[in-house]
Amino acid sequence: MSNKNLIVNTPEPKPGILERGDLFAIAVGMVIGSGMVTLIGPAMAMTGYSVWLAYLTAIVMGFFMVFPYIILGGTMRVAGGPYSIVTNLSGVSAGGLVAYTKLVTPILNSSFALALGLYVNNLLPGITVKAIAVVGICILFVLNLLGMDVFAKVSKILSTILLITMVLYVVFGLTQIKQPIFQFSGNKMFTGGFKGFMLAALLLINSANGYYNILWYGKDAKKATKDVPFASMACVPCLLFIYVGLAMVTGGVLPHDEVAGAPTILPAAQAILPGAVYKIFMIGGPIMAIITTLNGVFNDVRYPLAQAAKDGWLPKFILKENRFGAPYLIYTYTLIVVLIPIVSDMSIVTITNIFQVITFFMNVTVVYAISRLPKRYPEAWAKNKFHFSNGALYTFCTVSIIIYTVIFVKGIFSIKVSYAVAAVIVMLALILIGIYLTKKGGIRIETSLWDPSVKKEEK
Repeated sequence: MSNKNLIVNTPEPKPGILERGDLFAIAVGMVIGSGMVTLIGPAMAMTGYSVWLAYLTAIVMGFFMVFPYIILGGTMRVAGGPYSIVTNLSGVSAGGLVAYTKLVTPILNSSFALALGLYVNNLLPGITVKAIAVVGICILFVLNLLGMDVFAKVSKILSTILLITMVLYVVFGLTQIKQPIFQFSGNKMFTGGFKGFMLAALLLINSANGYYNILWYGKDAKKATKDVPFASMACVPCLLFIYVGLAMVTGGVLPHDEVAGAPTILPAAQAILPGAVYKIFMIGGPIMAIITTLNGVFNDVRYPLAQAAKDGWLPKFILKENRFGAPYLIYTYTLIVVLIPIVSDMSIVTITNIFQVITFFMNVTVVYAISRLPKRYPEAWAKNKFHFSNGALYTFCTVSIIIYTVIFVKGIFSIKVSYAVAAVIVMLALILIGIYLTKKGGIRIETSLWDPSVKKEEK
């Protein structure tokens, strides 16, 4: 193998088949997930009845946090994820950081498994939350080993069921509000002051921006630079209604002390829904949201780690597949990472905070890479669909990095010192390993970032 590092951009494929409506449906499925049914109670403990306003703030902040990704989607046709973007725009060592961060990001799915345990425990109280969480993730692990992505063929249908269920619940629940959630001077509003309000918003923000991941579908989109940004931004009004409405219902049906800190949205649901309807809602709403989100963990990790191994960042033996075509070593590693926080009795809030800490460096690296668009692809940038100037791009990227930094600082101070130190040490170690391997050489990276301003015959 040559000691030189090599970055190769793959040839641009023909336009895909996904149209604007298809991309929107996928984006909605990406963002409406388990966070909305697990974090409202803990956030309410921080800020009281103003939790709905905290969710509104989280959605707005989340939009500006990921807006650089959307700008990129309106400028370039993108596939391959953050790894591809960073390597193409910022170089090999930066790509290594993203590749290695994917080794630890599965930790967030521990919170989804615990959330599944909390909800199923309400149906089967004889089984502990931890046991349900462990069994649930292990079942999905086995199904994926058998080559069965159990929701792949029906994900659009399930997302539709989930969306309809939550919209109907919010519409009905808004008519049942009895608490003074709009009395801004009330003693149960802003119970933690400005600090508590912002802590709540920064906790909720993690569940309010996943729609930007539709960016990676540029390869499959029919009109990528037009429809991908639209699909992303069209999700924001949906979130404003469903998430803010859900927070209003969860916090406004029952007295404050019966809901604040609750790990689920079920106290309010149980209070306003008849028994049979309540169980249908629990399965079609929260449990559906959690399972569809949790099932994605294996494929979310599979492709980035497999690409990292092919490029030289990780040992190639992890690419071994079983007879069903499943990379069993990657899946086994993912399972272990997900199980560690569960068996260590970490809470959903703690896991969320740790995730925000360990992904900070990767997120900032990606946003910085996007800020280099005018330099790397001046012709494409001159034709970006938002018609932004260089200064506008730099401003939005700066705002994004500031928000990521605030979340990072909040995360550091919201978890045990030992967790914070361990998270930072792990990330610094991964950065150093990436720098070492970059200097050593022999890395060959394939990226997928295509300039729509270049004519086909020139490619």
